[in-house]
Amino acid sequence: MNGLKLSFRKSMLILLLACVSLAVAGCSQSGKAQQNNVADENKEAIQAVIEKEFNGPDKKYRELWEAAMAFQTDDMDEEEYNAFQETPEYKELLNYMEETYAPYFTANAYETFSRTGAFAYSFSEKDYTLNTDDLEITQSENEPTLYNFTFDVNYENESGETGVYSFEGNSIVPEKGKIGKIQFDDQDGLNQAIQE
Repeated sequence: MNGLKLSFRKSMLILLLACVSLAVAGCSQSGKAQQNNVADENKEAIQAVIEKEFNGPDKKYRELWEAAMAFQTDDMDEEEYNAFQETPEYKELLNYMEETYAPYFTANAYETFSRTGAFAYSFSEKDYTLNTDDLEITQSENEPTLYNFTFDVNYENESGETGVYSFEGNSIVPEKGKIGKIQFDDQDGLNQAIQE
């Protein structure tokens, strides 16, 4: 009888340990899957911003920019500038910028990017095309919110001349799918080539 109790206890102990092991393994797999899901969403946000910025130029942005700038002059005083900011054309430009980029950024980061980086490669009035290629985004092993990336931009000017321009950069993504900072290193001078 004692042998049967002992055998039953061993069986229960083994069963309990097996259940605990499966639960731990399941939690571990679930945690990894969740981390991978966050990393995928972060990479998707970075990719979307790169493609919106470097596939173009964005013709709608150009049209809205030109319409808004028709109401701005170099010698505006503060009151005139404030009135300019209330025009429907200027508000439409801001709304388009927000619709295009804000979903991929934290609020503060969007404000910075909209003033310093948004549509930088659509700004010229020249006729050209841009297309991104060979985009690679990798998450830092040491800093999980840091992502490094490289990509090429295929450029064709109005004369039909083409070139490939390499970029590298990084992004900090502090919230799931929301960029806190992004920077591009225009290694080969694409912006300069567009302006020439």
